Amino acid sequence: MTQTPAFNIAFLRKLLEDATAPDAKWNSRSLSMAATAGKNPYLVRDIIKGKSTNPTLDTLVGLARALEMDISQMIPAATTIMHRVGGSQPFETLEVVGAVAAGVWREETTWGAEDRYSIEVGPNPFPGSERFALRMEGYSMDKIIPPGSDLECLRVTYGYVEPQPGDIVIVQRDKHDLHELTCKRLDHDGQNFILRGESTRAEFQEPIVIGRPDENSISDDGITIVAIVLRAHQSLYTRRR
Repeated sequence: MTQTPAFNIAFLRKLLEDATAPDAKWNSRSLSMAATAGKNPYLVRDIIKGKSTNPTLDTLVGLARALEMDISQMIPAATTIMHRVGGSQPFETLEVVGAVAAGVWREETTWGAEDRYSIEVGPNPFPGSERFALRMEGYSMDKIIPPGSDLECLRVTYGYVEPQPGDIVIVQRDKHDLHELTCKRLDHDGQNFILRGESTRAEFQEPIVIGRPDENSISDDGITIVAIVLRAHQSLYTRRR
């Protein structure tokens, strides 16, 4: 494997947060105006809030000039993304922290450090958002996701990353102090959101109506959508040293 320097939006976001802290020289608007010659008062705000994730070179040069930094400090060589040998597709790693059952509600558990392992994933399609990984267990989604697959999940953040009909989602049901998870396809019947299995087995065909859960309102059963499944990864190598 080789390492190739890569622009890191999270690094820039943290730099701008520090530069516009309450006791700092700049605020968001004044730094934006200085970096853009008065053209865009919302530049820094949009980067910090994740609305701007791919700033132009002119933007970086303007920010560096205003902050009296060298442009190379905006793109630190120590910040890298790993690349496969002979390939150009960057990848990162995610830790598989627990399991989710397809077909039944299963109590949410977080594995101990000795049971966790890492998987390789591609770049985050929503830089700055949170991803995590879970192991799929059960047959409710086995037409498209075999049991034992590792699910790359994107944490739902309403107003930024929201679930849509057609997404495969991780759903949480709360019962008193018990938190249960399942994985299903999200659908909509014109009035309510519905969870559907995609299974080869008849017992998993019954849909689950969940109303319209969002950041302020969950269903009567205490159900909320916590993540969108981006990809399912399978490992076909089972031997261990």
